[in-house]
Amino acid sequence: MDIYRNPQSHQAGPNNGSGSDRMVGLTLGVGTVCLGMIAGMFFDWATSIMPSLADADDRTYVVVMQKTITTINSSPLFLLSLMGAFVFTGVAAILQNRLGAKAAFRWTLAGLALYVVAILITMGVHFPLNDTLEKAGDPDAIDVAALRAETEDPWVAAHLARTAASVLGLAFLCRALWLRRR
Repeated sequence: MDIYRNPQSHQAGPNNGSGSDRMVGLTLGVGTVCLGMIAGMFFDWATSIMPSLADADDRTYVVVMQKTITTINSSPLFLLSLMGAFVFTGVAAILQNRLGAKAAFRWTLAGLALYVVAILITMGVHFPLNDTLEKAGDPDAIDVAALRAETEDPWVAAHLARTAASVLGLAFLCRALWLRRR
């Protein structure tokens, strides 16, 4: 029985006041906010930063990418959001499954799976490309055109895929939150 869909008992619904239910709401809410921040950042890059850099000269592309990679890598808030989306959503899925909230569990698990796809793209494509960009050296001392040719197209293509996965994952978590309140 799905406890979030029992119309006959307020005790079995999402507002029954149980500690487990509050923990599901808290973990799912925090996971959704964290994924929203990551998806929003990815969306911003896909719709503004990378299109702007596409029109920039090669040196500007390399300088901006190098500086941004360094900034992101040193940002504890980015790391907390990146990992928080995974951890809190995972905990929410486990708790929902234990409580028998099957519909919300399925949407949460699907959202988590999409986010894992985004993380795998980040680790498999962006980390190596970012490493190449970051370690290439001073833009005034390297062939910036060759570096751009090597990194830009695969970076953008993979980024669009991880953006789509993150945004869709966020939509699935929002659906899970909505199911909790029904």
